[in-house]
Amino acid sequence: MKPTDLLEIPSLTANAIRDLPKSWQKLNKAYFQQITRKEVITLNILAILVGIAAGYGAIGFRLLIGSLQNFVLHEQWDYHLISPINHTRGYWLFLILPLALLISTLITRFLAPETKGHGVPEVIEAVWTRNGRMRKRIVFLKAIASSITIAAGGSVGREGPIVQIGSAAGSALGQLLKVRPKLLKTLIGCGAAGAIGATFNTPIGGVIFAIEIIVLELKTKSFVPLVISSVFATVISRYYLGNEPAFLVSEYTLDGPKELFFYLILGVLSGCVGVLVIKSVYGFEDFFNDLKMPYWIKPIGAGLVLAAIGLKVPEVLGVGYDSVSQVLQQNSSLSLMLLLLFLKIFCTSLTLGGGGSGGVFAPSLFIGAMLGGSYGLVVHQYFPDITTSHGAYALVGMAAMFSATGRATFTAIVILFEMTLDYSIILPLMFVCVAADQTSWALLKESIYSLKLKRKGLKFATDISVNVMSMTLVKEIMTKNVIVALREQSVEEAALALLAQEHTLYPVVDSDGGLSGVLFKEDLLLALKENPKALVDEVKKATKAVVYGNDSVQDAVAKVEKVRDPRVLVIDGESLKLIGIVSPIDFVRLTHADS
Repeated sequence: MKPTDLLEIPSLTANAIRDLPKSWQKLNKAYFQQITRKEVITLNILAILVGIAAGYGAIGFRLLIGSLQNFVLHEQWDYHLISPINHTRGYWLFLILPLALLISTLITRFLAPETKGHGVPEVIEAVWTRNGRMRKRIVFLKAIASSITIAAGGSVGREGPIVQIGSAAGSALGQLLKVRPKLLKTLIGCGAAGAIGATFNTPIGGVIFAIEIIVLELKTKSFVPLVISSVFATVISRYYLGNEPAFLVSEYTLDGPKELFFYLILGVLSGCVGVLVIKSVYGFEDFFNDLKMPYWIKPIGAGLVLAAIGLKVPEVLGVGYDSVSQVLQQNSSLSLMLLLLFLKIFCTSLTLGGGGSGGVFAPSLFIGAMLGGSYGLVVHQYFPDITTSHGAYALVGMAAMFSATGRATFTAIVILFEMTLDYSIILPLMFVCVAADQTSWALLKESIYSLKLKRKGLKFATDISVNVMSMTLVKEIMTKNVIVALREQSVEEAALALLAQEHTLYPVVDSDGGLSGVLFKEDLLLALKENPKALVDEVKKATKAVVYGNDSVQDAVAKVEKVRDPRVLVIDGESLKLIGIVSPIDFVRLTHADS
């Protein structure tokens, strides 16, 4: 049977539904294999262009931040990044930060809501709910909003915005050339891979990030373009910025098997703090959303608080990699590391909640370095014979914190390894990352990315080659124009309105649209013959298969398997009104659209 043959089947029995997940996988495989050789070649060529765009986008974004910093601080045009540790803005911070957050808020509110926040969830949302379509304006507006936030001292990172910029560039190119949705999603992944590769000088990490977070697929036809894009983006970055690792670290070694116990504790601590970071970021977002005041006052208030903190502790402002380097070089005190640990969580949450635009990757590394450094300093003080210096703990703590917040453990391990080029740390690095991941997962099922999507009513999975049914909402595939019967109607009236249709089942609703039951065609014909004056409410049957619009398609299939009725009625989760109906044909059409 060809995939298109299934589209011509008018109905499927309940027994056939039991094998639908297997058929789904076969259909996906069949369609994927139908990608022509010409499309494969075209995709690889486009991956080169996306990689170049991502590379120059990463460099351009970095230069834009540096230029804005120099213009604000020194009233001169220079593109070199300025560390908040070495350059204080003085009391001008009380004007600069509120104004920057206000500008960012105006951009996200009136021009592109997708540019608000840390960027990666919006890319994932575009891949899974809009067939990879992202608005072209995001490339420029995200760069402007985030660069203003970071240059002014907003406590966020560059990586999330660059991922969104690179992904938007890939989407824009694909839309311009009108490529198929499946290929368009791969181009978004290419933009993300190139952005991470160019930003951190980590070409392998960029590919793993795109696979583990964005495309959730590991197949040759999608893997090859990701590699191509990451390579070209990283080459461009190295040409302009050099081929140095992001952080210069001393050579560390695992002192012995006993030290793994201390690393295990660090992993558990990182998982707990990672959950605190996630809850803090979205807790501040809810706090600002619930404030009953004009929208423009919120960023001004957040900016004033940030300025007050930054004036006393400038290390928490901006991306913060200089402070991270100090910890890795073991030039920071325990009290300062502990202070920066909690202040960074507060300031990052305040920046994002107050309307700033920027990433959470760099703050995660910052928080992890402070946690690992302070913990390592303590354990090395009490157990100097079986533990190494605290710089090693700070290093693995960086990766562990991203594992705990982003739940992308493989990405964290690879990126930190590439960022330092230190293989001697690989064993504790791997061990701490998985410990942090599992601890965080035990405390909170959602990551910092998936929680934002969940709050929008969207599904997100972290398994590569995830079943598309689990990622798609019922309301996205349902038939909205449903022919219904009114429960107050007589059988005779209902027959005049419905029998001209070819359906065998009609939902029964009340005057407000609330679902009341179902009316089968055979019951309607029988009642018409025996008692045409009876009400529909008297001959209706109970509804067997009902789901909410925000349930996943996989939930709908599970309901079909349970009740053995292939027709699923869809109701609104709040009003309980009927909003659509889903049949097996809709399931199959989803597979066709995804391919």
